[in-house]
Amino acid sequence: MTTSAKAKARRHPRGGSRWTRSDEATFRAYVEQLSFERRGEIEALNRKLSRQERAILAVRAKTITSGPTAEADVHAAFYR
Repeated sequence: MTTSAKAKARRHPRGGSRWTRSDEATFRAYVEQLSFERRGEIEALNRKLSRQERAILAVRAKTITSGPTAEADVHAAFYR
């Protein structure tokens, strides 16, 4: 999507980059558009990742019963 015909036609010595400021602006616009269109899915994945991180910390705390930081790590994870 972001590599236009104009960008492909440009030639630079020694295989240099053909990426220009307008290409960067186009790329960022596409990323923003996709992020907006998929924001619900992204938020759901963020929530899922957060739950998984809390579960991993809880399992670690159960398996490592000694140590002063295990309980603190679990407590911190649950209240993020």
